[in-house]
Amino acid sequence: MSTPAIVPFDFHGDMSALAFKRFLRSCAELGVSDILIQGGDHIWVEIHGRQRRASVHTIKQGQLSSLISSVWQAEVESHVRGGRGADRSLELSGEELGIERGKSIRFRCNFVQARVARIDEAYSITMRVIPTELPDILTMGIEPDLLEAFYPAMGLVLVCGPTGSGKTTLQAGVYALAGREMPDRKVITYEDPIEFVLGGPHWKGPQPAQSQIGRDIKTFADGLRNGMRRKPSIIGIGEARDLETMDAMIEAGLTGHLTYATVHTESVPETINRVIQVYPPAQQSAVASRLMGALRVIVVQRLLKTTDGRRQAVREYIVFDRDLRNELQAHHYEKWAPLLRKRLEDNLATLEDKAWRLFEQGRIASGEFIELAGHMAFRKREKEQQS
Repeated sequence: MSTPAIVPFDFHGDMSALAFKRFLRSCAELGVSDILIQGGDHIWVEIHGRQRRASVHTIKQGQLSSLISSVWQAEVESHVRGGRGADRSLELSGEELGIERGKSIRFRCNFVQARVARIDEAYSITMRVIPTELPDILTMGIEPDLLEAFYPAMGLVLVCGPTGSGKTTLQAGVYALAGREMPDRKVITYEDPIEFVLGGPHWKGPQPAQSQIGRDIKTFADGLRNGMRRKPSIIGIGEARDLETMDAMIEAGLTGHLTYATVHTESVPETINRVIQVYPPAQQSAVASRLMGALRVIVVQRLLKTTDGRRQAVREYIVFDRDLRNELQAHHYEKWAPLLRKRLEDNLATLEDKAWRLFEQGRIASGEFIELAGHMAFRKREKEQQS
């Protein structure tokens, strides 16, 4: 199936809230994943990783001020003007938008000020379309051993990858399966902002409680400390990026909770190093031991553009069973990353290995492999193939 064609939308000079919301609804119906609105530029949308122009005319910077205040809130503009940026969610519903009664469309929105082409201090709005239905992890092509490892009784599961790699979708799929099939698993999450809305009539256990950072609780670290007092089975956090949050997530994983977190890293070995090196050198040995006691899975995902106009996920992962944890702890923590890299390479299980197989099958173009692994890796593999 090829990427759907995007017919540029003609606002006919009407950038009212209603016209804009109808445009957003049409984007969601076409399977758009991201929308970019900038002063002085056309609206652009991303579908299956490809950018498409989505408006007939460029958007005037002056139109964005009234649009922000009418669709979101006036205080968003003051944050942007003050150089702080802003993150907000947006939910659309109503038959006047052509949305079926009882249904809604949700977006994650980021606002920032920037120079766009020749316009200084232009507004840039990036919107991520959040699918209404929870993703089904059983249809994601998850490797069987990884799927089995996703639900230990306790410990830490890290879902990693760069921005736009499907981390949040994968994490939501993990929660959704727990809700459908594991009634004794009480789920709580801390997110910034809340993206997929969990729960519903199919949820067999307690309805999940999702707290938004900044609105419901101050920080991810505060959320994790709060979560350990609420007797959850599963604690999910949107992103671990600072020492305080990483320390709290490790503690949660060590104290009888199953904790999921996302980290912006591009390989399993890099993830190990990132978590340890966020600490001062004097604390790294102690935290490495705690981390290894908590870890159960690290999975790194990338989405590759395929030759049929769509995308496919590739994953590099390690399941940390008792034997592997004991094996690694017999070595200094600085050797863990090289040992894990060798393990992945020996099993032909790196992201690069999996992308190369897709290239050999004609599923991705050479440029897509090169974007992931680099020109040198491509030439090396090509040479090995010819010898």
